[in-house]
Amino acid sequence: MRPSSESSLHSPVPSSTSTLRDRGSSIIEQELASSTEEILGSCDRFRILVVGKSGAGKSSLINATFSIHTANVSHEMSGISNIYQEITSEQNTRFILHDSQGFAAGETQNYTTVEKFIAEKAKEPKLKDRLHAIWFCMEVPTENGALFEKADDAFLRLDLQSIPVVVIFTKYDLLVRKFEKEASDSIGEQERETMANQKADEFYDKNCVRPLKNITRNRQVPISYVRVSTKKEVCYADTLVKLVEETQSRLDERMLILWALAQRVSVDAKIDACIDVGKRKYWRGLFSSLHFPGKTMEQCLDRIHDDMIDIWNFNDPLLNLKSRKFKNTMARLVEDLDDRNSTGATQMLSFSGAYGAITTILPIVPHVALGAAAGIAVAQWLLHIYQETPSILRLLMGYICDLTNVLQCIFWIMQGRGNGIEVNWALIDLAMDEHENTHARSLIHAEIRDFVTRRSIVIQATRRDEAMEKLSNILQNVRFRPENLSQSPRIYMSLLESKVFSFDKFSFDSTL
Repeated sequence: MRPSSESSLHSPVPSSTSTLRDRGSSIIEQELASSTEEILGSCDRFRILVVGKSGAGKSSLINATFSIHTANVSHEMSGISNIYQEITSEQNTRFILHDSQGFAAGETQNYTTVEKFIAEKAKEPKLKDRLHAIWFCMEVPTENGALFEKADDAFLRLDLQSIPVVVIFTKYDLLVRKFEKEASDSIGEQERETMANQKADEFYDKNCVRPLKNITRNRQVPISYVRVSTKKEVCYADTLVKLVEETQSRLDERMLILWALAQRVSVDAKIDACIDVGKRKYWRGLFSSLHFPGKTMEQCLDRIHDDMIDIWNFNDPLLNLKSRKFKNTMARLVEDLDDRNSTGATQMLSFSGAYGAITTILPIVPHVALGAAAGIAVAQWLLHIYQETPSILRLLMGYICDLTNVLQCIFWIMQGRGNGIEVNWALIDLAMDEHENTHARSLIHAEIRDFVTRRSIVIQATRRDEAMEKLSNILQNVRFRPENLSQSPRIYMSLLESKVFSFDKFSFDSTL
């Protein structure tokens, strides 16, 4: 985590084949514009102000929420901070942090600085330069007494220019631990834990929630509040998800997709954003040639795939998840959904005689032809021109659903490994194994096959979005659950070694 500056990634000189691939990809991008780039055109980084005293747990909070490991927002001298400094991270480029020291007793200078900064940011003409949220951090007390200083009180009563504010009570685990230590030794561990949580909840309500509500009761715009712990323990995992949800609930509609990209805590937010972006353009009318006339299936899926990867926003500096290798691997997962006959107009192209036919289909994208001629393991159905057929609909729906489930598994494995780790092929292989071992693929494909079969006789214009709605339904209801990891021995050992998760098997939930 460092002050904002542009950095370059040095890559090896591309081969002639790579150059052809890049040239072809450029043409595809011109023809099928990125939905995420269109949505983020006016603002591509979420700008957040974090206010709180040193020791309040701000660095840990930022690291955990955005899955980075380099945030450092402490200050050696009380009141010394440059609120105008943009703090960014190469591990997650979708947010900008401004840090302000909290308000000490009797201190006025920093309060004035913060108030001025907020007012200035509210007047910025461009959305990207404004503040999109404020997090006001306070450590949960463990003793009775006044929590809010006079300056805290004044700040929370301010007209904050309609900027969403979330008061975050940090280090909640310390309060629970205090009551666990005070519990009688004569009671069992489960009873001790239950009693400690109950007392901590009562203490939190009395000393944090009620005073905050009293201060903010006359505000026109409500202030959200959450208690969080960044401890990697199952019982506290939902506290960060709650923070993400509370922040999201207060945002301007224009910021919802960007917030889903920036945060790396909530799977639900990622999937909801994928559905939202998909519905705006390329998922709409999957059974029609609305967006894909004359395109190969590879071109169509390249755009859908890359938009989804952008939304998940993994720390993937080598772009493994956008590589042709990964895309081909995903494409091969859905080959069982291609029921076209081996003869006739819809027959599959074979590698043995495909070169001429492929270059005829794609005279401006020679990298596909070179790949096929060289014997690269490419799912052959990718080489065909998009058609309005049941088989194509199954393939598109299957690809999107399979990719979503694999990305979910990658997400949870990375959560188990800790903040800031990079995507690599060993991790991708683990996720692919889990996607297969949980039978997610077979369940998804059965659902899609049944849906398309029942609706393939006549697809009326008024029902063209039915496939999109079914797709959304599958994505919303078929989820990996990290509570019990893992059936896969490789994933189990991987996460056990991380000392973060201690689950004994992996569960797969479906409410289809």
